[in-house]
Amino acid sequence: MALTKNEFFVKDLVIDDEYGVIDSKATIQEAAKKMKELGVPDLVVVEGETQKVLGVIADFDIVQNAVAEGNDCKSETVISTMYKITPVELNTSVNEVFIRMRDLNVNVVPVVENGKLIGVCTIQDCWSYIPDKVVDEIGLIPVRNTRVAEFWFASVCVILAFTLGIILPLAGVFGYFTGNQIDLLSLLGMGPVGGEVTFHLFEVRGAGILVSFLDLFTRNGPIWLTIEIFSVLLLIFGMIGLFSIVYTSFSDTRNLQTGWIVRMVFPGMTVFFMAFQWILFGIAFAIATPSPEILIDPVGLIMSVFSMILILLAINRDYIFKAKEFPDSNESLGGV
Repeated sequence: MALTKNEFFVKDLVIDDEYGVIDSKATIQEAAKKMKELGVPDLVVVEGETQKVLGVIADFDIVQNAVAEGNDCKSETVISTMYKITPVELNTSVNEVFIRMRDLNVNVVPVVENGKLIGVCTIQDCWSYIPDKVVDEIGLIPVRNTRVAEFWFASVCVILAFTLGIILPLAGVFGYFTGNQIDLLSLLGMGPVGGEVTFHLFEVRGAGILVSFLDLFTRNGPIWLTIEIFSVLLLIFGMIGLFSIVYTSFSDTRNLQTGWIVRMVFPGMTVFFMAFQWILFGIAFAIATPSPEILIDPVGLIMSVFSMILILLAINRDYIFKAKEFPDSNESLGGV
């Protein structure tokens, strides 16, 4: 989500048109002689009459790949020693050119226009055109440091979501569904005591009663075992999602790359299990016989929805903040 404020392209560079070209059928010795004659460390390798750019051969390649290996430089062709690099065009971004040369650990890349070689670009040419600062222009709230703001925002959101959507239902503060114990005799398998009971993350709680979902499984079928399993998965993925959001948002402050699975999938699975938990309860009550009189716990529903929204906001934190623009020093000084 980070965009450079001023992006430069190859056409903005001073392209070196004083370059050497050698045919792909030429020998390594011929390439070395031509480098000496032209006083250049690199030659662009082209293919015969088509003049298609195949790669670049450098003096370092000759020393390392031919001389050091004891190859016959008089008979071996340059195509066996050159490095292959896709040519760039005038509209290729300087950043992409730099990354391409950096990844191959080479110094030169050919520049073509309409398939015709027009010059070469060196890694030194790119240095001054690589922006020192990456400006985040996507977001709603302008801040001085978007990465730090996103880290704290995501961390607070996911910790609140984990507490409200998982820890409090686990602790019995609120639950998913509520009902009167007398109306749930068949489901719970207990004598009439009266009072309200609430279905929490792993058990049913009420005044003087505590019934686990495993007990309900033995009386009412596998749906309650499924709810128990998904409750465990919600707890596990809730912790993983909490860690992944804090980790990825902190990594962003250090410009460290993280995979999309850690960034998106793990937190997204937490939202999925939160929502699916409600669906499973609904299925369990719908197939129960006789059909129980049950109500949604409004506090539990509000907290679950709020928790899911917080996690989604943490996942999409890049859209919350943008870099605050400051006037250039020259502008602030009246152009002086």
